[in-house]
Amino acid sequence: MAKLIRTYSWVLLAVFLYAPAVQAQESDPAKNDSREQPLAPLPAPLPAGKTSVLALNSPLWAGEEIQSAGSDQPLSGVQAPTLGPMAGARNFLVPSFSATSQLATSSSGLGFGQPTAFNYLLGTLDLNHVSNRSELLLHYSGGGMFSSYLNSAIQDLEFSYTYKWQRWSLLVGEDVSFLSESPFGFGGVGGLAFLTGNSAFGPGGFLNGILGPNQTIPTIMVPRLSNRLVSQIEYKLSPRATWTASGSYGTLNFFGVGFINSADALFQTGYNYSVSPQSTIAAIYTFDDFRYPGFPQTIDYHVMKLGYSRYVTGRLSFQLAAGPSVVMLRGVFTGNANNLSWALDSALNYKWDRTTLLLSYNHLVTGGGGVLVGAQTGQVEAALERKLSSSWRVSTSLGYAMNGSLIPNTTSSNVQQHYNSWYAAVRFNHQMRPGTDFFVSYGAGLQATNGAGCSSPSCATNFVSHQISAGFNFGLRPIVIR
Repeated sequence: MAKLIRTYSWVLLAVFLYAPAVQAQESDPAKNDSREQPLAPLPAPLPAGKTSVLALNSPLWAGEEIQSAGSDQPLSGVQAPTLGPMAGARNFLVPSFSATSQLATSSSGLGFGQPTAFNYLLGTLDLNHVSNRSELLLHYSGGGMFSSYLNSAIQDLEFSYTYKWQRWSLLVGEDVSFLSESPFGFGGVGGLAFLTGNSAFGPGGFLNGILGPNQTIPTIMVPRLSNRLVSQIEYKLSPRATWTASGSYGTLNFFGVGFINSADALFQTGYNYSVSPQSTIAAIYTFDDFRYPGFPQTIDYHVMKLGYSRYVTGRLSFQLAAGPSVVMLRGVFTGNANNLSWALDSALNYKWDRTTLLLSYNHLVTGGGGVLVGAQTGQVEAALERKLSSSWRVSTSLGYAMNGSLIPNTTSSNVQQHYNSWYAAVRFNHQMRPGTDFFVSYGAGLQATNGAGCSSPSCATNFVSHQISAGFNFGLRPIVIR
């Protein structure tokens, strides 16, 4: 695995240094071919009486609207699908602060059985800097969680930087977090954005979440560090066709006994072709190599998918990629075994006049979330936000995950473990003045497992949790930067 990572790094470096020289000499033999001419973009549909659409990657500041442009993200790439990049306030820095108090109950699955009060103090910083050739996006949340059960730091950083030449483009990024719980429904209410009262459709989410360490199996509260490094090169074969090659390296480490640390190295490449201004098809190959420092077991995951995407600026973003997969198990638990399976990645972002919907479903092999040595995972996540009035909005969040072990946790048991987990939450926000919100929310979660051969400290057969939260979010006015 180390050799593979080093080789890929040298290839990326060579491309990065060689691409400008190539651009100085290259010619386009297909420029006179009418079949390979750029497709004229269609105007984006807008709500009645509107001259712009809300850029969902921009900060929501008193409902201000920003012009939005078309998306050029390849379907075979590593970026998360969005409704459109920003073309208005392109260079800004937005700081915000939040304070939340929460009363939580749990049937011991999270480590506490009595009603417990939690307090969260968080600061958030969003940076967007765009030029004709480059784009820098950064989202950071930091602070702490304080309670009689556990005090813990909260750190979450995600950034991506893209630089474009005439035909080549290079993207590098990182997503790192230090949390006390799984980010799948963090705080019992659907994640950090939901916890702080920020819009789930605001900054963040630059990189596709399925490429990093998966944590859809809730555990007791214990600090864990998740880190993912990503790089991607893209080459425009013609005005309609592009090729991408990307790689990522992720680690998941728990600071507590009984959990399984893991690392995975991923390589992905694909061919994309635009059949219309709004539709793209793609062929994608993915290889993922999972390793476990404490177990003599490896998992190699090969996937071949065909994909389709449809994009309407500011209104609709839909993508679907599916195909067969091969899971290769190598180790003392399984010997040498090959299993056939299937993989699917899908996402839908849709915006009405007052309502925005995010919906995704994924079926793939993951590292096991610190509880299993590899898992076949199916996960659904949805978020819905509706503006009720000029000062009120309601948000709902839902997640459901099914995880089945690929191999037993012990050599004495051949029974496969299964975990079913879900969370649901609703939150009401009231804008007291521009940039300042008061919010209240309720969240609930459930985990059920067959418990067969279970040896980790998260193996309560079933547990249910409830959270009632209230807090303030104070955002400063965006600072324009040059």
